[in-house]
Amino acid sequence: MKTYIFIYEGFAHFEVVITSLIQKSASEIITVGLDHKMVTSIEGFQTVPHVVLSEVDLDQVDLFVIPGGDPHVLGDQEALYTCLRYLDKKKTPIAAICAGPVQFAKAGILKDRNYTTSADIKAYDGFEAGHYMKQGVVVDNHMITAKGSSYVDFAIEIGKVLDVYENEEDLKETINFYKYFQED
Repeated sequence: MKTYIFIYEGFAHFEVVITSLIQKSASEIITVGLDHKMVTSIEGFQTVPHVVLSEVDLDQVDLFVIPGGDPHVLGDQEALYTCLRYLDKKKTPIAAICAGPVQFAKAGILKDRNYTTSADIKAYDGFEAGHYMKQGVVVDNHMITAKGSSYVDFAIEIGKVLDVYENEEDLKETINFYKYFQED
């Protein structure tokens, strides 16, 4: 399995750390950028993407994740929107957290879909107010969206969608460890 995590200048690294850790048990983690340039996360981590979006074989993607960050930094990225529309049409799991769902809205893939976001939905085209859910995480078939503060639940829900847990006990242990800080 291959998990692609989209990185860009000012992305919120903390929002996808647990997601990548949980997915790593069953998946290869690949960071993807718009180019090969190093980016700095909101926390100050400098990261060079493994691959450039134009190099990704979209038929090999099992999960595509967009962390939050300032959506204005990205501007309009038709290559990203084309990627998202293709993955959505194939029903490949796609996930976005905090302001990440702005990219789903810009790609036009939120039509008739339930979602959540930390972004102001009135500030961007493509968000349907009637489908906004005031919840931490929303799963609508293969699309997972979350508020930034729900990064642990986001990671857990992605794991459920991708069936990475060995059984219910494994899921329970994961929830207890990451959400409730229990090691037993």
